Amino acid sequence: MELKNRFIINSLIGIVAGMIVGICTWMLTPGNPEGRSFILHLVMSAVHGLIPCGAMTVYEIESWGVTKSTVVHATITLATILAIELPMKWFSLNAEFAIAMLIYVVIYMFIWLCNFLHWKHEVREMNDQLEIIHKNQKA
Repeated sequence: MELKNRFIINSLIGIVAGMIVGICTWMLTPGNPEGRSFILHLVMSAVHGLIPCGAMTVYEIESWGVTKSTVVHATITLATILAIELPMKWFSLNAEFAIAMLIYVVIYMFIWLCNFLHWKHEVREMNDQLEIIHKNQKA
């Protein structure tokens, strides 16, 4: 699939996921002390999902290694958090935000590790299949 199409699909998935999370957090948050509108909250939640999910496309740039893709994606994701969550006052710059950042890093590392192990397994299976094909061609 073309990179542009992959980006669009990832972004649309992110918008939907962000809106679902936004609706859930709006419903679970008691009151609205900042006087924000639901629509603004929903739009910012959608953007919050769109950017990191759209940015997942960097993992599909074949000329980039895993390290470069990870650094770029993690930077984009963290910048999104800082650019949206702080102005929207979803977190304030205190211990709560530090805990949220720690949770972000742990979750990011966990997801990255799961993906890495999955793709390592896939590559191992492809190499095993190629080895079988190569042996059959020699026979």
